[in-house]
Amino acid sequence: MATFKGVILKGKNHVKSDGTTNLKIRITHNRKADYISTDLFVPVDKSKRGFTYGDNAKFIQGRLTTYINKYQKAYIELGDAADMMSVQELKLAVQDNKKTEINFINFADNYFLQLQKDGKEGSERAVRGFLSNLKKYTDRLMFSQIDSTFLKNFEKWMQDQGVKNGIPSYMARFRSIFNKGREQYNDDDRGIIRIANYPFTKYKIVQPLGTAKESCLTADQCRMLINHQPVLNRSKMAKDMFMLQFYLIGINSKDLFFMKKPVKGRLGFDRFKTERPYSIKLEPEALQIIEKYKGEKSLINMAGRYGYYLDFQKAINKGMKNICEDLHKQAAANKQKIDFPEKITSNWARHTWATIGRNDCKINKDDIALCLGHEDADNKVTDIYIRYDYSIIDEANRKVIDAVL
Repeated sequence: MATFKGVILKGKNHVKSDGTTNLKIRITHNRKADYISTDLFVPVDKSKRGFTYGDNAKFIQGRLTTYINKYQKAYIELGDAADMMSVQELKLAVQDNKKTEINFINFADNYFLQLQKDGKEGSERAVRGFLSNLKKYTDRLMFSQIDSTFLKNFEKWMQDQGVKNGIPSYMARFRSIFNKGREQYNDDDRGIIRIANYPFTKYKIVQPLGTAKESCLTADQCRMLINHQPVLNRSKMAKDMFMLQFYLIGINSKDLFFMKKPVKGRLGFDRFKTERPYSIKLEPEALQIIEKYKGEKSLINMAGRYGYYLDFQKAINKGMKNICEDLHKQAAANKQKIDFPEKITSNWARHTWATIGRNDCKINKDDIALCLGHEDADNKVTDIYIRYDYSIIDEANRKVIDAVL
């Protein structure tokens, strides 16, 4: 059982120049102690064993009793959950909410710094943009202040500031960081709930048209791309890399850039985005492109051509844009209509594989998710018990490639 007692600390660092020291509440719990400061200061020479004497002694003793009664009441209300807490957790739990509220912006700043340390540039850029807008909107924000009304007002403010396509991405980052905070500060098993509110149940992030579902090619459009013969070297490279990504189940350009040599005809790697282990069988179509761009130590030689994976990604996107322009110019010159996008990025390879796999090959959604390396809360638990048969992925990939070729 926890105990609460008024004490003073007489060490050099605790005594002020006027000879007074702060009267604290000592919490003893599970054989450990911690202290809660009060707004009471007493002369060191007029306090002993939690009691004061002299001027104002009655007033101070009354205030101290009020503090102790409040913390004991909060402790009793915690019930059995308190038994599983550390003394530091108990200290936070019994204090006023205003004193223990968690600063969302401070938490988000620390999360951003961790992304930098982990080298997650894509997430870092997205969080940087989100935080920049949030700090312009408000300089102080507690988790408890975030409700659906706040989220709607913040979204409206960004619209008024001229932020357009980035809003859904920023709000998704908002939700992701909020969830990280709940994971860190809440412990449902022990009844420790420091962030009780969850505004994203009521507030929904609306994705604009032109998002992932629309950012994909049909099987016919893939064939048009394959049959197109670019003139520019950059466009030739872009087409090859886009198709290589497609043949490798929509592999991310960053993973492809840093990919090591295959082992026994398979690429084994951990996805940068999820850090989840992954294995892909190299089909003949992929091997043909890899042979053309073979690297000495890595799978392809793009690290020798481009200083960084983002430069590699930009080169693919620029080359694919040129291909789109060429196809439309050729159609116009022949007075024909063409069903082909105006712009394609490297991310389309992943969306294209998934869409053709589901719609053309009738592969079920669970297998699509497995092939793409998706991860969610349910999968994390299920994965503990499953030793995956990668032939499921291999067969699905072959079906998708055949549907196009």
